[in-house]
Amino acid sequence: MGKDDYYKAFRLGKRDYQMRLLRGVKPTLPVLDDILPERGSYSEMPLGLVQIPLEQLVGTKGSARSNSFSGNFMPILHENTEFAAKWERLSTSHVKEGIQDPIKAYEYMNKFYVEEGNKRVSVLKYFGADSIMGEVIRILPKRTNEKENKIYYEFLEFYKAVPINYIWFSQEGSFAKLQEAVGKKPGEIWTDDDRLAFSSMYTRFSAEYKARGGDKLKITVGDAFLAFITLYGYAELDKKTSNELKSLIAKSW
Repeated sequence: MGKDDYYKAFRLGKRDYQMRLLRGVKPTLPVLDDILPERGSYSEMPLGLVQIPLEQLVGTKGSARSNSFSGNFMPILHENTEFAAKWERLSTSHVKEGIQDPIKAYEYMNKFYVEEGNKRVSVLKYFGADSIMGEVIRILPKRTNEKENKIYYEFLEFYKAVPINYIWFSQEGSFAKLQEAVGKKPGEIWTDDDRLAFSSMYTRFSAEYKARGGDKLKITVGDAFLAFITLYGYAELDKKTSNELKSLIAKSW
C-alpha cells in the first residue's frame, strides 16, 4: 500500500519537476524565508488553529525540506531513502486512520508555507484532500500602494467578519462587493449557518467552474463566483439544486 503510493507520488513529482525545469521556473517548493521582505517591514500575528485549503499551501517556511518535493508537493527523493520510508508509513496510516495532527504553518499574502508537517501535506495532496488543520502565524506586511497589498488588506478587513480564507480576488473592492452581494452590511459578522451555506455554494460552483476549464482563464475562481452571484442573485442561487447551478454556469460561460 505505502510503497505503491510512494512510487506513484514520486512519478508525479518527477514529472512536475521536469515540466517546471522546461518552463524555466524553480522546480522545487518556494521558501518563505526567501520571499519575505527585510526584517522590520512586517509583523507576525498568531491565528491559532485554522483550516488551511491545500491548494493554498504552496511552500515551506525554511529551505531544509524544500528540495525533497517538487513544486506540486509530490516527493522527489528515491524509494530507498529514510524520507521515503516515513512517507510510506504516513500514507498507510492515513488510509487506515486518517491524518489528525495539525501542521504548523505561516500565512503570507493568503498563501501558506509549512514549518512542520511537510510529509502530511504531501500525503494529503496525493490523496486529493481539500484541506488540513494547522497552527498558523500570519505575516503582516506594511501597507503599500501596490495593488496586491491593497487587496490583501481588504481581505484582512473581510476576515475579521468572515474568517474564511479560500476565496480570493484579482481586483480591488471585491471583498466589499461580496459582502454586499450576500446581503450583508459592511463589517457585519456572518453566522456559522451563513458560512456553511456560502461554503456549500462556493464549493459546488468551484468544482463546475474548474471542470469547464476555468483554471485556464486569467481570473480567480472568486472573481467568477462574484460575477455569477451578482448576475443571478445570491439568495436565489441558494435555493437552486446542483443541477440547476450547473445549468446556470453553462449559460454564463
